[in-house]
Amino acid sequence: MSAMRIVQVSAHYPPNFISGGTLVPQRVARFMAAAGHESHVYAGHLDDSRRPLETWTELDEAGVSVTWLVTTPWTAWTDPLNFDNPGAARAFAAWLEQVRPDVVHVHSLQTLGVGLVEAAHRAGASVVLTMHDFWWFCSRQFLVDRQMRPCSLVAECGTCDCDDAPGLAGRRQRLRRALEAVDLVLAPSASAARVFEANGVDPRRLVVNENGLPDAQLERLGETPEPRTGQGPLRLMYAGGTQEMKGFDVLTRAARRIGERAGLVLDAYGVEEARAQGLPSWFRPQPAFRPEELLETLGDHDLLVLPSVMRESHSILTREALAAGLGVVCTDTLGPEEAVAEGRNGHILPAGDDEALAETLGRLADDPAAARALTGHGSATPIRSFTQQGAELEGIYEELVSSGAHGGPEAPLTLPASEQPDLLRAQAQLLDPVLFIVGIDGAPLRYRCYLPAEALALRGRRTIIRHYSDPRLEQEILEAGAIVLYRVPATDRILELIAAAKERPEPVPVLFDVDDLIFDSTLRGQLDGLASLSDAEQDLWWRGVDRYRTTMEACDGFIGSTQTLCQEATRLTGMPSYRFANGVGVPLAQASDTAIRTSPAPGRELRIGYFSGTTTHDADWAAVEPAVIAAMRRHPHVHLCLGGHLKPTAALSEFGERVHRLPFTSWLELPGLLRATDIHLAPLTGDSIFNEAKSAIKWLEAAMVGRPIIVSPTQPFREAIEHGRTGMLATTAQEWEEALEALISSASLRSRMGALARREALLRYSPFSQGLVYERILAQAAIRVRQDGHRQDSTWSPVTDPEPAAPCPVELDPYGPGAAARRAVPGAVAQARWMARQAVAVARTQGPGEAARRAARAVNRRLRG
Repeated sequence: MSAMRIVQVSAHYPPNFISGGTLVPQRVARFMAAAGHESHVYAGHLDDSRRPLETWTELDEAGVSVTWLVTTPWTAWTDPLNFDNPGAARAFAAWLEQVRPDVVHVHSLQTLGVGLVEAAHRAGASVVLTMHDFWWFCSRQFLVDRQMRPCSLVAECGTCDCDDAPGLAGRRQRLRRALEAVDLVLAPSASAARVFEANGVDPRRLVVNENGLPDAQLERLGETPEPRTGQGPLRLMYAGGTQEMKGFDVLTRAARRIGERAGLVLDAYGVEEARAQGLPSWFRPQPAFRPEELLETLGDHDLLVLPSVMRESHSILTREALAAGLGVVCTDTLGPEEAVAEGRNGHILPAGDDEALAETLGRLADDPAAARALTGHGSATPIRSFTQQGAELEGIYEELVSSGAHGGPEAPLTLPASEQPDLLRAQAQLLDPVLFIVGIDGAPLRYRCYLPAEALALRGRRTIIRHYSDPRLEQEILEAGAIVLYRVPATDRILELIAAAKERPEPVPVLFDVDDLIFDSTLRGQLDGLASLSDAEQDLWWRGVDRYRTTMEACDGFIGSTQTLCQEATRLTGMPSYRFANGVGVPLAQASDTAIRTSPAPGRELRIGYFSGTTTHDADWAAVEPAVIAAMRRHPHVHLCLGGHLKPTAALSEFGERVHRLPFTSWLELPGLLRATDIHLAPLTGDSIFNEAKSAIKWLEAAMVGRPIIVSPTQPFREAIEHGRTGMLATTAQEWEEALEALISSASLRSRMGALARREALLRYSPFSQGLVYERILAQAAIRVRQDGHRQDSTWSPVTDPEPAAPCPVELDPYGPGAAARRAVPGAVAQARWMARQAVAVARTQGPGEAARRAARAVNRRLRG
């Protein structure tokens, strides 16, 4: 390909400002110049003596044309001109008219503002953006708050005060609008890419372009990492100076926890003697080493300690240390983790957790030989040279320019219509409004309707949520762009509404959603939880199952929360199924974040918790009770918390006040109880298809407050949990006992597992990611209906009741911060209320038959009790 005209944009640039972040665009610009391209730089300049927005151009020694723009007044992160600077955007637009680049590669925009991205797009250039940090979602760049506590990895799901300054109102929305002008987003690491996607970056326009080490430096490090041997004290090094973001305060708190001891020394580079007062003698302050002294310094140590609290998209020092043969103890701050394999070449700890750091360093000092076994392994992922990175970038530029692609690579035309990205994007624009029709409230309503509605709203979609008896449906069914009936029992009116939707001239998809296996009445007799119901109650319950099946059969497709549900729906009906897992909602995520931020420091008491939402879990508890009892006998500081309907058995009486009963609480207050519990249990007994169909909500809710959980290995739990890393799977009594013992015995294991589980929950099921998934499901279903028409009537014999519309709109449980004011209702009570409503409806429309009257009385007794 012929030479391209390429611009690198950076908020700061050498020699005016030198840092790891500014050296990358300089290296890229010089690499492109050396490759024969016309290479330009447009950079901010800090100089109090120059006029704001003053501009000039220089040619550097590598032949790169550097244009400077003075941005000195706007460095404060609370200044709105820091992220949206119209003056800088106008200056850049005028400069673009003269240069007319093929590619504009943006690296950082603090002080310059996001208007430069939009100006480059309007100028017709291919726009590439490297997110070197998290500035696009966090005004403080590193997802750490003013108190140096790690923030939520998904900004919308956190409660930090980073964006509370008056000048930052609307910042996130403004930056997301600007992202629409970017053709390709580059992430310096795969872990950073996951965070970007969870915060709303379209994965179809997201590529990893890992930073490389300068070739000469990589050559000096050598190809074979040298393992450490010897019998002396373990030699640790820390190179972050006294910066709080680098974890200096966490390190000093950990050192005080450890106290005086033999077996280790730690050289703290960049730390003055005065800052080490009162610390153990093994903590040795040292002056900062010069860059040319790096290899010698690394050679004098066994392990590098990186206790950072700031999130990093990449970490050069981690890779340098590993290449030199050191092991690394780092925090879960993303960038370092990709190079560290837990237990092989180092350890990964939760950021900000001085207790876990102290426990780990103490354990390493107890066994220096085992600690030195972590050395000599090198990086867990390949370390590449900058030449490799530059060549990859050049290929990216060429592909964008040659294809003229805006918005990422195109999909092959051989894909089915329902998989074509262009068709899916076009169809998604026709979905508004999405109408959710619901038949139940409580937690199911939140997870299956409020959450997808919230996620779709983040993608600009409009949604409506109505109870199935709401009188407004007759009109709204004719105006919706997609219709989802969640857990709606068949009534004559509902079937008429579905028929009316299918008769519309412009076809729209009509889908059925449920998150339990309650559409197959041939399973009667296999559900142990119904054993306590009378025959009349069971008849009513199974009639409800057939009514769900009737609604389902009238729809075009099925949306299920688990793999088993989707498989069963398709097996029974032949209809297409779409998987939408239960995910993270903003209000509960924020309540969980608050619970973490306000939880007290760990005490001596350790709590195991089992929370049951219904009266059907006695057998589940019985399976794990012996393991819990054994653990409590071995560890007198362990307490047991029982939430929900479960009553303590006689076997627990020996523990007296160490067994606590917890009342039902509102869903927004539940995270506080979950956070106050150190280890969670979620046993499910028997080889039951009902259990295989249940989603992993217990894991999700514990994960969101950063607590580990031990669960039975049903398919949803196996899918959600990486055993030993984000939770524990246990089948036998011995496995339950071993898992409990491991977690009780190690605070660092509990902390690390809880933190990793929380990360996985946020990154896998963030509202932004869920919105993309749900929008795709609706678009695929709509394309299928457009191509093939609505699903034809099945051979199923309908079971329906003639319930009329309610005389006025039906109030649903509220969703959001204000919802906590309403009294908490256990899941069994919510289900009983539903049963009562069905019995009353049957009595009103079909006459007060004796079975219906008995069922209604029985259900009302359960409500009162």
